[in-house]
Amino acid sequence: MKILHIDEQTVDVQVEGINDLWYLQNIIHAGDSVLTAVRRRTEKQEDMARSKETERVTVTVTLQIEKVEFQAFSNRLRILGLLSSGPDEIIGEHQSAIVKPGDILKILKQSWNQSERNMLQESTEESSKTTGIFIGLDDDEANVYLLRVYGIQSAGHIDSGKSGKYYDSSYSEESFFRQIANSIRPLLSGSVPITILGPGFARDNIATYLKEQADFSKHPIVTHSSSRTDEQAIYEYMGSEEARKVLESTRLSREQSSIDSFMKALKSGGLATYGFDQVQTAIDSGAVAELLISEDKARDPQYRNLIEKSMRMGAKISILSSHSDPGITLKGFGGISAILRYAIS
Repeated sequence: MKILHIDEQTVDVQVEGINDLWYLQNIIHAGDSVLTAVRRRTEKQEDMARSKETERVTVTVTLQIEKVEFQAFSNRLRILGLLSSGPDEIIGEHQSAIVKPGDILKILKQSWNQSERNMLQESTEESSKTTGIFIGLDDDEANVYLLRVYGIQSAGHIDSGKSGKYYDSSYSEESFFRQIANSIRPLLSGSVPITILGPGFARDNIATYLKEQADFSKHPIVTHSSSRTDEQAIYEYMGSEEARKVLESTRLSREQSSIDSFMKALKSGGLATYGFDQVQTAIDSGAVAELLISEDKARDPQYRNLIEKSMRMGAKISILSSHSDPGITLKGFGGISAILRYAIS
């Protein structure tokens, strides 16, 4: 996300990538306003009833937000609300606005809390592009995944044709690897690393093949042994020392570290708690070292108050994506938990 202007109440931003749409969902809330461009029909309602062929024009409006919708791994954010500025004849009507990469919008809040400021700052520091490409493969199939700031996105599946219902007597490893390379090429950007996971020799052979392709030369390619080729292979890899060195700066790695620390503290007894009432008690006691909260709870005003209070007491705040494995684990604990500095009775 690129910040174009900032003051006490308003921030002008340019959306640079899909990751920014996730950040926006967690920065803007019901009651805030956004100034943006929307497409409106030129005819009045009675004219529209007579003709389905109605012209749309672009108008700049201010929407008082009622709801924000982000579909994971899509390239659009949908904002719904009431029109508070724009052409006189549409003021007070309901309107939806679609925000996508490249768009510019002004965010207006009566007041910005510190967690929203922190999320805004994080959005400028995280790459707006893919932070990692993963290939999970064996002799029979390959699965391609993208590492986003908010989770892992499936980006392709290739059958080798070597066995099973896809058996092809003309199978060749070179053809299989060429299909994999072709599926990855459109995803390449900058020097994004490529990690290859799986059992057997196919893992090392595809690494050698990709390193021989000129357009892959600036991308670090590493391999890691795994018994799986699906999304869980990535989380398995993230627990390794090698991954901690490569991925330590990524949001998903930080989420995994936080949930692992919480689970360890919970098992040790007395140094972790979860659930709204229990966490609130821990915050009031000044015992919270780290607050873990799911993104959907963090958008709830009641839970946002806990975040702000925790920050004032010096606690670390970790907002976990609802689309990641760590975030799904946290949902099982009510969407909020805390690692404690000391046990409380």
